[in-house]
Amino acid sequence: MVSLVPFLAILNPFALCLYLAGLMETLPARNFIRVLAGACVISLAVFAIFALSGERLLVDWLGIHPQALRAFGGLIFLIVGYNYVVRGYKATEILRGSLEDLPSAVALPFMIGAGTITQSILIGKSNGPGQTLFVLALGVSITFLVVMAFKFIRDHVKGPKEKVFERYINILARINGLLIGAISTEMIVSGLRDLWALP
Repeated sequence: MVSLVPFLAILNPFALCLYLAGLMETLPARNFIRVLAGACVISLAVFAIFALSGERLLVDWLGIHPQALRAFGGLIFLIVGYNYVVRGYKATEILRGSLEDLPSAVALPFMIGAGTITQSILIGKSNGPGQTLFVLALGVSITFLVVMAFKFIRDHVKGPKEKVFERYINILARINGLLIGAISTEMIVSGLRDLWALP
């Protein structure tokens, strides 16, 4: 279970609440549950594939170095971070589309990224298949429950408290955008540096 803590830290369900605050506002509860559940299923399937196949899937089969994945993941999150700094939590308006498309748009890039894929590979290396799947499923389930609890609180904050709640969510989203930008820049730089050092 030691593997669960770093996996949850990278998956970051609290940041996911901020990412999806705009979507929570526009979607009815039933549709939001459907979208989030779909995103969790997609994410869990991807995490399981990478955890059980390890680096062989990336390096041996696809010919992709993990450093390249890290650099590209950093670029994607740099764009996401910029949108949050400039637009606040309403940056998730870029996710607008049909309900069928939303689960995959939430899963990637908000749940599936270079960090979570790398952590999934590490979990698979240090645990057996059964325990690996259990840790991944538990992490995704905890994330689902935390986001749904946030949605429940948000839906029950009414009147003057609602505006105060939204103001703080907007501030937190912009601060989170700055952190995402810094982390993504580090991912890009370190990924490119490690790629350059490869023989």
